[in-house]
Amino acid sequence: MMRTIKWVLAGVAAATALAVAVPASAGSHGDKVLTVALETDLRGFESLKGNVLGISASAVINATTERLAEWDGKGGMIPHLATSWEYSPDRKSLTFTLREGVKHSSGDDFTARDVVHHYTRILDPKNRFFGRTFISPMQKVVADGDHTVTVQLAHPWLPAESMHGAFSFTSYIPSSRNVDEEKQMRDPIGTGPFILTEWRSGDRLILDRNPNYWDADRIKVDRVIFRILPDQATRYAALQSGEVDVIWTDRGDTIRKAEKNDKVTVYKRKGAGAGIAFLNNAKPPFDNVNARRAFQHSWNQGAYVRVSYKDIVDAVEHPLGPDVKCVANYRKTNPDKAKEFVAAYEADTGMKLEHELIHTSTQRGREYGEITQQLTRRNGITTNLQPVDQLQLRQKVFTNNYNMSGWRIADTGDVGSQLFALLHSKSFYNLAKYKSERMDQLVVAMRKAKTQAARDEAMCDVIKQMNDDVPIVLTNGRTHYAIANKNVIGDPILFQGVPDVRYLDKK
Repeated sequence: MMRTIKWVLAGVAAATALAVAVPASAGSHGDKVLTVALETDLRGFESLKGNVLGISASAVINATTERLAEWDGKGGMIPHLATSWEYSPDRKSLTFTLREGVKHSSGDDFTARDVVHHYTRILDPKNRFFGRTFISPMQKVVADGDHTVTVQLAHPWLPAESMHGAFSFTSYIPSSRNVDEEKQMRDPIGTGPFILTEWRSGDRLILDRNPNYWDADRIKVDRVIFRILPDQATRYAALQSGEVDVIWTDRGDTIRKAEKNDKVTVYKRKGAGAGIAFLNNAKPPFDNVNARRAFQHSWNQGAYVRVSYKDIVDAVEHPLGPDVKCVANYRKTNPDKAKEFVAAYEADTGMKLEHELIHTSTQRGREYGEITQQLTRRNGITTNLQPVDQLQLRQKVFTNNYNMSGWRIADTGDVGSQLFALLHSKSFYNLAKYKSERMDQLVVAMRKAKTQAARDEAMCDVIKQMNDDVPIVLTNGRTHYAIANKNVIGDPILFQGVPDVRYLDKK
Protein backbone atom coordinates (compact mmCIF):
# COMPACT_ATOMS: atom_id res chain seq x y z
CA MET A 1 0.00 0.00 0.00
CA MET A 2 1.13 3.67 -0.40
CA ARG A 3 0.68 7.19 1.14
CA THR A 4 1.28 10.97 0.97
CA ILE A 5 2.68 13.91 2.93
CA LYS A 6 3.51 17.60 2.44
CA TRP A 7 6.35 19.25 4.28
CA VAL A 8 8.39 22.38 4.39
CA LEU A 9 12.01 23.45 4.00
CA ALA A 10 13.04 24.62 7.46
CA GLY A 11 15.45 27.30 8.52
CA VAL A 12 17.60 27.00 11.58
CA ALA A 13 18.96 23.85 13.19
CA ALA A 14 18.63 24.98 16.80
CA ALA A 15 18.00 22.14 19.23
CA THR A 16 15.09 22.69 21.59
CA ALA A 17 15.04 20.34 24.56
CA LEU A 18 11.51 19.89 25.91
CA ALA A 19 10.70 19.53 29.57
CA VAL A 20 8.85 16.22 29.55
CA ALA A 21 9.19 13.30 31.91
CA VAL A 22 10.76 10.40 30.00
CA PRO A 23 11.58 6.96 31.34
CA ALA A 24 15.33 6.52 31.72
CA SER A 25 15.41 3.53 29.42
CA ALA A 26 13.56 5.15 26.51
CA GLY A 27 15.65 5.26 23.37
CA SER A 28 18.67 3.75 25.09
CA HIS A 29 21.10 1.45 23.32
CA GLY A 30 19.45 -1.81 22.32
CA ASP A 31 15.88 -0.48 22.23
CA LYS A 32 13.89 -0.47 18.99
CA VAL A 33 14.15 2.82 17.12
CA LEU A 34 12.04 3.58 14.05
CA THR A 35 13.30 6.42 11.84
CA VAL A 36 10.85 8.11 9.47
CA ALA A 37 11.86 10.71 6.86
CA LEU A 38 9.48 13.57 6.09
CA GLU A 39 9.79 16.32 3.53
CA THR A 40 9.34 19.50 5.56
CA ASP A 41 9.66 21.03 8.99
CA LEU A 42 6.55 22.01 10.90
CA ARG A 43 5.17 24.96 12.76
CA GLY A 44 3.74 23.49 15.96
CA PHE A 45 0.93 21.63 17.67
CA GLU A 46 -1.45 24.19 19.17
CA SER A 47 -4.71 24.53 17.24
CA LEU A 48 -5.22 28.30 17.40
CA LYS A 49 -1.60 29.14 16.58
CA GLY A 50 -0.91 26.28 14.18
CA ASN A 51 -4.02 26.90 12.04
CA VAL A 52 -3.63 23.88 9.73
CA LEU A 53 -1.85 20.53 10.05
CA GLY A 54 0.18 19.48 7.06
CA ILE A 55 1.19 15.88 6.51
CA SER A 56 4.41 16.16 8.52
CA ALA A 57 2.74 17.77 11.53
CA SER A 58 -0.09 15.24 11.30
CA ALA A 59 2.37 12.34 11.37
CA VAL A 60 3.96 13.68 14.56
CA ILE A 61 0.82 14.82 16.40
CA ASN A 62 -0.83 11.49 15.60
CA ALA A 63 1.84 9.76 17.69
CA THR A 64 1.47 12.10 20.69
CA THR A 65 -2.19 13.11 20.80
CA GLU A 66 -5.34 11.09 20.08
CA ARG A 67 -8.85 11.38 18.67
CA LEU A 68 -12.22 10.17 19.92
CA ALA A 69 -12.62 7.89 16.89
CA GLU A 70 -10.47 6.49 14.10
CA TRP A 71 -10.91 5.52 10.46
CA ASP A 72 -11.53 1.77 10.00
CA GLY A 73 -10.02 1.56 6.50
CA LYS A 74 -13.43 0.90 4.94
CA GLY A 75 -15.04 4.33 5.13
CA GLY A 76 -16.37 3.99 8.68
CA MET A 77 -15.24 4.99 12.16
CA ILE A 78 -14.21 2.83 15.12
CA PRO A 79 -13.88 3.78 18.82
CA HIS A 80 -10.63 5.11 20.25
CA LEU A 81 -10.68 7.64 23.11
CA ALA A 82 -14.44 7.20 22.96
CA THR A 83 -15.73 3.67 23.46
CA SER A 84 -19.12 4.35 21.85
CA TRP A 85 -21.42 7.12 20.63
CA GLU A 86 -25.12 7.58 19.98
CA TYR A 87 -27.31 10.14 18.22
CA SER A 88 -30.42 11.64 19.77
CA PRO A 89 -33.73 10.72 18.02
CA ASP A 90 -33.75 14.07 16.17
CA ARG A 91 -30.05 13.62 15.27
CA LYS A 92 -29.28 17.10 16.61
CA SER A 93 -26.93 15.83 19.29
CA LEU A 94 -24.28 13.13 19.49
CA THR A 95 -23.21 11.68 22.84
CA PHE A 96 -19.78 10.06 23.30
CA THR A 97 -18.87 7.70 26.13
CA LEU A 98 -15.19 8.21 26.92
CA ARG A 99 -12.66 5.52 27.73
CA GLU A 100 -11.87 5.31 31.46
CA GLY A 101 -8.41 4.90 32.96
CA VAL A 102 -6.65 6.90 30.23
CA LYS A 103 -3.85 9.29 31.19
CA HIS A 104 -2.01 12.00 29.35
CA SER A 105 1.74 11.52 28.97
CA SER A 106 2.14 14.08 31.80
CA GLY A 107 0.35 11.68 34.15
CA ASP A 108 -2.87 13.74 34.33
CA ASP A 109 -6.14 11.85 33.87
CA PHE A 110 -7.91 12.22 30.53
CA THR A 111 -11.50 13.28 31.21
CA ALA A 112 -14.46 15.00 29.62
CA ARG A 113 -12.92 18.29 30.73
CA ASP A 114 -10.19 17.93 28.09
CA VAL A 115 -12.75 17.35 25.34
CA VAL A 116 -15.00 20.24 26.37
CA HIS A 117 -12.02 22.56 26.85
CA HIS A 118 -10.69 21.75 23.37
CA TYR A 119 -13.96 22.24 21.50
CA THR A 120 -14.97 25.32 23.48
CA ARG A 121 -11.73 27.01 22.39
CA ILE A 122 -11.91 26.14 18.71
CA LEU A 123 -15.66 26.81 18.40
CA ASP A 124 -15.45 30.26 20.01
CA PRO A 125 -15.76 32.79 17.14
CA LYS A 126 -13.55 35.22 19.09
CA ASN A 127 -10.60 32.83 18.70
CA ARG A 128 -10.90 32.85 14.90
CA PHE A 129 -9.77 29.26 14.51
CA PHE A 130 -9.32 28.68 10.79
CA GLY A 131 -10.81 25.20 10.97
CA ARG A 132 -14.01 26.27 12.73
CA THR A 133 -15.95 26.47 9.49
CA PHE A 134 -15.26 22.75 8.90
CA ILE A 135 -17.26 21.93 12.01
CA SER A 136 -19.60 24.93 12.33
CA PRO A 137 -22.75 22.76 12.69
CA MET A 138 -21.24 21.90 16.10
CA GLN A 139 -22.66 24.55 18.41
CA LYS A 140 -21.42 23.37 21.78
CA VAL A 141 -19.84 20.40 23.56
CA VAL A 142 -20.96 19.73 27.14
CA ALA A 143 -19.95 17.18 29.77
CA ASP A 144 -22.11 14.94 31.93
CA GLY A 145 -19.62 13.68 34.48
CA ASP A 146 -16.01 12.73 33.75
CA HIS A 147 -16.62 10.25 30.93
CA THR A 148 -19.56 11.48 28.86
CA VAL A 149 -19.68 14.41 26.42
CA THR A 150 -22.48 15.55 24.13
CA VAL A 151 -22.00 17.45 20.89
CA GLN A 152 -24.94 19.77 20.27
CA LEU A 153 -25.63 20.39 16.56
CA ALA A 154 -27.44 23.23 14.82
CA HIS A 155 -29.09 20.67 12.53
CA PRO A 156 -28.65 17.02 11.59
CA TRP A 157 -25.22 16.73 10.00
CA LEU A 158 -24.08 13.53 8.31
CA PRO A 159 -20.29 13.91 8.97
CA ALA A 160 -20.83 14.60 12.70
CA GLU A 161 -19.11 11.41 13.85
CA SER A 162 -16.49 11.10 11.09
CA MET A 163 -15.13 14.59 11.82
CA HIS A 164 -13.92 13.27 15.18
CA GLY A 165 -11.60 10.87 13.35
CA ALA A 166 -10.01 13.34 10.94
CA PHE A 167 -6.28 14.11 10.94
CA SER A 168 -6.83 17.76 11.82
CA PHE A 169 -6.59 20.21 14.69
CA THR A 170 -10.34 19.85 15.15
CA SER A 171 -10.04 16.19 16.17
CA TYR A 172 -6.93 15.79 18.33
CA ILE A 173 -7.67 16.22 22.04
CA PRO A 174 -4.69 17.78 23.89
CA SER A 175 -4.13 18.10 27.63
CA SER A 176 -6.28 21.03 28.74
CA ARG A 177 -3.74 21.91 31.43
CA ASN A 178 -0.88 21.99 28.92
CA VAL A 179 -2.90 24.25 26.64
CA ASP A 180 -3.78 26.59 29.49
CA GLU A 181 -0.10 26.77 30.44
CA GLU A 182 0.61 27.76 26.79
CA LYS A 183 3.05 24.89 26.21
CA GLN A 184 1.19 22.90 23.56
CA MET A 185 2.67 24.64 20.51
CA ARG A 186 6.21 23.33 21.02
CA ASP A 187 5.65 20.71 23.73
CA PRO A 188 2.53 18.68 22.86
CA ILE A 189 0.97 16.66 25.66
CA GLY A 190 -1.78 14.18 24.91
CA THR A 191 -2.81 10.59 25.49
CA GLY A 192 -0.80 9.15 22.58
CA PRO A 193 1.77 6.34 22.70
CA PHE A 194 4.80 8.64 22.35
CA ILE A 195 6.19 11.82 23.92
CA LEU A 196 8.03 14.51 21.98
CA THR A 197 11.30 14.78 23.90
CA GLU A 198 13.48 16.77 21.51
CA TRP A 199 12.84 19.04 18.53
CA ARG A 200 15.79 20.21 16.45
CA SER A 201 14.16 22.65 14.06
CA GLY A 202 14.87 21.82 10.45
CA ASP A 203 16.54 18.55 11.38
CA ARG A 204 14.55 16.05 13.47
CA LEU A 205 11.92 15.41 16.12
CA ILE A 206 12.58 12.64 18.65
CA LEU A 207 9.67 10.84 20.31
CA ASP A 208 10.04 8.35 23.14
CA ARG A 209 7.59 5.77 24.38
CA ASN A 210 4.89 7.07 26.76
CA PRO A 211 5.05 5.06 30.01
CA ASN A 212 1.43 6.03 30.79
CA TYR A 213 -0.08 4.80 27.50
CA TRP A 214 -3.42 3.06 27.99
CA ASP A 215 -2.95 0.57 25.11
CA ALA A 216 0.74 -0.19 25.65
CA ASP A 217 0.66 -3.75 24.26
CA ARG A 218 0.07 -2.42 20.73
CA ILE A 219 3.26 -0.31 20.75
CA LYS A 220 6.31 -2.21 19.50
CA VAL A 221 9.10 0.37 19.26
CA ASP A 222 10.68 2.48 21.99
CA ARG A 223 11.60 5.56 20.02
CA VAL A 224 10.47 7.22 16.79
CA ILE A 225 12.74 9.74 15.08
CA PHE A 226 11.19 11.95 12.43
CA ARG A 227 13.95 13.24 10.14
CA ILE A 228 13.32 16.38 8.07
CA LEU A 229 14.86 15.68 4.65
CA PRO A 230 13.46 18.11 2.06
CA ASP A 231 15.33 16.61 -0.89
CA GLN A 232 13.58 13.57 -2.31
CA ALA A 233 16.76 11.91 -3.62
CA THR A 234 18.33 12.29 -0.18
CA ARG A 235 15.31 10.66 1.48
CA TYR A 236 15.41 7.66 -0.84
CA ALA A 237 19.19 7.29 -0.50
CA ALA A 238 18.82 7.35 3.30
CA LEU A 239 16.20 4.60 3.02
CA GLN A 240 18.43 2.44 0.83
CA SER A 241 21.39 2.87 3.16
CA GLY A 242 19.32 1.92 6.20
CA GLU A 243 19.72 5.35 7.79
CA VAL A 244 15.92 5.65 7.83
CA ASP A 245 13.24 2.96 7.89
CA VAL A 246 10.26 4.68 6.25
CA ILE A 247 9.93 7.65 3.91
CA TRP A 248 6.92 9.61 2.74
CA THR A 249 7.01 10.56 -0.91
CA ASP A 250 4.84 11.58 -3.83
CA ARG A 251 7.61 11.67 -6.42
CA GLY A 252 6.96 9.44 -9.38
CA ASP A 253 10.64 8.78 -10.21
CA THR A 254 11.30 7.46 -6.73
CA ILE A 255 8.14 5.38 -6.55
CA ARG A 256 8.80 3.76 -9.93
CA LYS A 257 12.34 2.88 -8.82
CA ALA A 258 11.09 1.51 -5.51
CA GLU A 259 8.51 -0.69 -7.22
CA LYS A 260 11.41 -2.48 -8.91
CA ASN A 261 13.49 -2.72 -5.71
CA ASP A 262 12.94 -5.99 -3.86
CA LYS A 263 14.60 -4.58 -0.73
CA VAL A 264 11.77 -2.14 -0.01
CA THR A 265 7.97 -2.22 0.17
CA VAL A 266 5.83 0.44 -1.50
CA TYR A 267 2.56 1.22 0.31
CA LYS A 268 -0.25 2.83 -1.67
CA ARG A 269 -3.78 4.06 -1.07
CA LYS A 270 -6.05 5.85 -3.53
CA GLY A 271 -8.45 8.31 -1.97
CA ALA A 272 -10.69 11.33 -2.30
CA GLY A 273 -9.53 14.95 -2.29
CA ALA A 274 -7.23 16.63 -4.78
CA GLY A 275 -4.21 18.78 -5.29
CA ILE A 276 -5.57 22.26 -5.99
CA ALA A 277 -4.51 25.81 -6.72
CA PHE A 278 -6.19 28.92 -5.35
CA LEU A 279 -6.83 31.79 -7.76
CA ASN A 280 -7.18 34.82 -5.50
CA ASN A 281 -10.57 36.34 -6.33
CA ALA A 282 -9.86 39.43 -4.22
CA LYS A 283 -6.97 40.73 -6.34
CA PRO A 284 -6.25 41.31 -10.04
CA PRO A 285 -6.10 39.51 -12.33
CA PHE A 286 -8.19 36.69 -10.83
CA ASP A 287 -10.89 38.98 -9.49
CA ASN A 288 -12.05 38.78 -13.12
CA VAL A 289 -13.83 35.53 -14.05
CA ASN A 290 -12.48 35.70 -17.61
CA ALA A 291 -8.91 35.52 -16.23
CA ARG A 292 -9.81 32.48 -14.14
CA ARG A 293 -11.49 30.69 -17.05
CA ALA A 294 -8.57 31.54 -19.33
CA PHE A 295 -6.21 29.94 -16.85
CA GLN A 296 -8.38 26.84 -16.46
CA HIS A 297 -8.53 26.23 -20.21
CA SER A 298 -4.74 26.67 -20.38
CA TRP A 299 -4.16 24.16 -17.60
CA ASN A 300 -3.42 20.57 -18.69
CA GLN A 301 -3.86 18.27 -15.72
CA GLY A 302 -3.04 15.15 -17.71
CA ALA A 303 0.30 16.58 -18.86
CA TYR A 304 1.11 17.70 -15.33
CA VAL A 305 0.55 14.30 -13.69
CA ARG A 306 2.44 12.61 -16.51
CA VAL A 307 5.50 14.89 -16.39
CA SER A 308 5.74 15.68 -12.69
CA TYR A 309 4.19 12.57 -11.10
CA LYS A 310 5.02 9.95 -13.76
CA ASP A 311 1.33 8.94 -13.63
CA ILE A 312 1.48 7.67 -10.05
CA VAL A 313 -1.60 9.85 -9.39
CA ASP A 314 -4.68 10.38 -11.57
CA ALA A 315 -6.08 13.43 -13.30
CA VAL A 316 -9.53 14.13 -11.84
CA GLU A 317 -12.55 16.26 -12.69
CA HIS A 318 -13.83 16.38 -9.11
CA PRO A 319 -12.35 15.70 -5.63
CA LEU A 320 -15.18 13.48 -4.36
CA GLY A 321 -13.25 10.24 -4.69
CA PRO A 322 -13.25 7.33 -7.13
CA ASP A 323 -16.46 5.84 -5.71
CA VAL A 324 -18.61 8.96 -6.20
CA LYS A 325 -20.11 9.54 -9.64
CA CYS A 326 -20.37 13.17 -10.67
CA VAL A 327 -20.70 14.80 -14.08
CA ALA A 328 -18.69 17.78 -12.96
CA ASN A 329 -18.75 20.05 -16.06
CA TYR A 330 -14.98 20.30 -15.84
CA ARG A 331 -13.41 22.94 -18.11
CA LYS A 332 -10.88 20.88 -20.06
CA THR A 333 -7.70 22.00 -21.78
CA ASN A 334 -8.72 24.08 -24.79
CA PRO A 335 -6.26 26.62 -26.26
CA ASP A 336 -8.94 28.26 -28.39
CA LYS A 337 -11.17 28.80 -25.36
CA ALA A 338 -8.20 30.01 -23.32
CA LYS A 339 -7.31 32.63 -25.91
CA GLU A 340 -10.96 33.67 -26.18
CA PHE A 341 -11.11 34.36 -22.42
CA VAL A 342 -7.71 36.11 -22.51
CA ALA A 343 -9.09 38.45 -25.16
CA ALA A 344 -12.21 39.05 -23.06
CA TYR A 345 -10.08 39.88 -20.03
CA GLU A 346 -7.93 42.30 -21.99
CA ALA A 347 -11.06 43.97 -23.41
CA ASP A 348 -12.50 44.30 -19.87
CA THR A 349 -9.37 45.70 -18.24
CA GLY A 350 -7.13 47.08 -20.97
CA MET A 351 -4.29 45.03 -19.47
CA LYS A 352 -2.31 41.95 -20.40
CA LEU A 353 -3.10 38.85 -18.35
CA GLU A 354 -0.18 38.45 -15.95
CA HIS A 355 0.01 36.94 -12.47
CA GLU A 356 2.40 35.63 -9.82
CA LEU A 357 2.46 32.00 -8.70
CA ILE A 358 3.97 31.22 -5.30
CA HIS A 359 5.23 27.66 -4.98
CA THR A 360 7.42 25.68 -2.61
CA SER A 361 11.11 25.29 -3.24
CA THR A 362 10.71 21.51 -3.31
CA GLN A 363 11.19 19.49 -6.50
CA ARG A 364 7.40 19.20 -6.72
CA GLY A 365 6.93 22.94 -6.29
CA ARG A 366 9.55 23.86 -8.87
CA GLU A 367 8.11 21.44 -11.42
CA TYR A 368 4.61 22.74 -10.81
CA GLY A 369 5.75 26.31 -11.36
CA GLU A 370 7.70 25.58 -14.51
CA ILE A 371 4.93 23.48 -16.07
CA THR A 372 2.32 26.13 -15.26
CA GLN A 373 4.51 28.82 -16.77
CA GLN A 374 4.96 26.86 -20.00
CA LEU A 375 1.26 25.97 -20.33
CA THR A 376 -0.02 29.50 -19.80
CA ARG A 377 2.60 31.19 -21.98
CA ARG A 378 1.22 29.36 -25.04
CA ASN A 379 -2.11 31.15 -24.63
CA GLY A 380 -0.92 34.67 -23.89
CA ILE A 381 -0.82 34.45 -20.07
CA THR A 382 2.36 35.48 -18.24
CA THR A 383 3.07 33.47 -15.06
CA ASN A 384 5.81 34.87 -12.84
CA LEU A 385 7.24 32.38 -10.35
CA GLN A 386 8.07 33.08 -6.71
CA PRO A 387 9.62 30.13 -4.82
CA VAL A 388 9.10 30.16 -1.04
CA ASP A 389 9.34 27.65 1.76
CA GLN A 390 6.16 25.96 2.99
CA LEU A 391 5.76 28.15 6.06
CA GLN A 392 6.10 31.31 3.97
CA LEU A 393 3.58 29.96 1.47
CA ARG A 394 1.02 29.34 4.19
CA GLN A 395 1.60 32.76 5.69
CA LYS A 396 1.10 34.45 2.33
CA VAL A 397 -2.08 32.51 1.63
CA PHE A 398 -3.56 33.08 5.09
CA THR A 399 -2.78 36.82 4.92
CA ASN A 400 -4.17 37.12 1.37
CA ASN A 401 -0.78 38.17 0.02
CA TYR A 402 -0.73 36.20 -3.23
CA ASN A 403 -2.22 35.84 -6.73
CA MET A 404 -2.06 32.06 -7.08
CA SER A 405 -0.87 29.27 -4.82
CA GLY A 406 -0.97 25.50 -4.62
CA TRP A 407 -2.95 23.84 -1.80
CA ARG A 408 -4.87 20.61 -1.25
CA ILE A 409 -8.25 19.15 -0.43
CA ALA A 410 -7.42 16.47 2.10
CA ASP A 411 -8.47 12.87 1.60
CA THR A 412 -11.12 12.72 4.32
CA GLY A 413 -13.49 10.39 2.46
CA ASP A 414 -16.43 12.82 2.53
CA VAL A 415 -14.85 16.10 1.45
CA GLY A 416 -18.05 18.14 1.81
CA SER A 417 -16.94 19.87 5.01
CA GLN A 418 -13.82 21.10 3.23
CA LEU A 419 -15.83 22.30 0.24
CA PHE A 420 -18.07 24.31 2.56
CA ALA A 421 -15.05 25.85 4.30
CA LEU A 422 -13.26 26.62 1.03
CA LEU A 423 -16.22 28.07 -0.86
CA HIS A 424 -18.73 29.72 1.51
CA SER A 425 -18.32 33.48 1.28
CA LYS A 426 -18.22 33.98 5.09
CA SER A 427 -15.82 31.14 5.87
CA PHE A 428 -12.49 31.96 7.55
CA TYR A 429 -11.01 29.22 5.37
CA ASN A 430 -12.24 30.68 2.08
CA LEU A 431 -8.64 31.41 1.14
CA ALA A 432 -9.44 32.15 -2.50
CA LYS A 433 -11.75 34.98 -1.27
CA TYR A 434 -14.49 33.70 -3.55
CA LYS A 435 -17.94 35.23 -3.15
CA SER A 436 -21.02 33.82 -4.86
CA GLU A 437 -24.59 33.94 -3.58
CA ARG A 438 -25.38 30.86 -5.67
CA MET A 439 -22.47 28.93 -4.18
CA ASP A 440 -23.49 29.90 -0.64
CA GLN A 441 -26.92 28.37 -1.30
CA LEU A 442 -25.39 25.20 -2.74
CA VAL A 443 -22.94 24.54 0.10
CA VAL A 444 -25.65 25.15 2.73
CA ALA A 445 -27.93 22.65 0.94
CA MET A 446 -25.04 20.18 0.87
CA ARG A 447 -24.39 20.66 4.59
CA LYS A 448 -28.04 20.04 5.53
CA ALA A 449 -28.59 17.00 3.28
CA LYS A 450 -30.38 14.24 5.20
CA THR A 451 -29.09 11.19 3.31
CA GLN A 452 -25.70 10.30 1.89
CA ALA A 453 -27.16 10.00 -1.61
CA ALA A 454 -28.59 13.52 -1.32
CA ARG A 455 -25.30 14.78 0.06
CA ASP A 456 -23.32 13.22 -2.80
CA GLU A 457 -25.65 14.87 -5.31
CA ALA A 458 -25.36 18.21 -3.52
CA MET A 459 -21.55 17.94 -3.45
CA CYS A 460 -21.60 17.36 -7.21
CA ASP A 461 -23.70 20.51 -7.66
CA VAL A 462 -21.09 22.44 -5.66
CA ILE A 463 -18.30 21.09 -7.86
CA LYS A 464 -20.16 22.04 -11.04
CA GLN A 465 -20.41 25.63 -9.82
CA MET A 466 -16.77 25.63 -8.71
CA ASN A 467 -15.62 24.33 -12.09
CA ASP A 468 -17.66 27.03 -13.84
CA ASP A 469 -16.42 29.99 -11.78
CA VAL A 470 -12.91 28.56 -11.21
CA PRO A 471 -11.90 30.02 -7.84
CA ILE A 472 -10.05 26.73 -7.39
CA VAL A 473 -8.18 24.72 -10.02
CA LEU A 474 -7.82 20.95 -9.68
CA THR A 475 -4.20 19.94 -10.28
CA ASN A 476 -4.22 16.19 -9.54
CA GLY A 477 -6.02 13.38 -7.79
CA ARG A 478 -4.87 11.89 -4.49
CA THR A 479 -2.99 8.60 -4.34
CA HIS A 480 -0.83 8.28 -1.25
CA TYR A 481 2.55 6.58 -0.94
CA ALA A 482 5.11 5.56 1.64
CA ILE A 483 8.16 3.35 1.16
CA ALA A 484 9.64 1.15 3.90
CA ASN A 485 12.57 -1.16 4.27
CA LYS A 486 11.79 -4.85 4.57
CA ASN A 487 12.70 -4.80 8.27
CA VAL A 488 9.58 -2.75 9.00
CA ILE A 489 6.55 -4.78 10.09
CA GLY A 490 3.06 -3.34 9.64
CA ASP A 491 1.19 -0.98 7.35
CA PRO A 492 1.49 2.82 7.68
CA ILE A 493 -2.21 3.05 6.61
CA LEU A 494 -1.93 6.50 4.93
CA PHE A 495 -5.37 7.83 5.89
CA GLN A 496 -5.43 11.41 4.53
CA GLY A 497 -1.95 10.66 3.15
CA VAL A 498 -0.39 10.63 6.62
CA PRO A 499 1.97 7.76 7.53
CA ASP A 500 0.64 6.30 10.79
CA VAL A 501 3.71 5.02 12.63
CA ARG A 502 2.16 4.19 15.99
CA TYR A 503 1.83 0.43 15.55
CA LEU A 504 4.76 -0.29 13.27
CA ASP A 505 7.43 -2.76 14.39
CA LYS A 506 10.96 -3.67 13.30
CA LYS A 507 12.55 -7.06 12.83
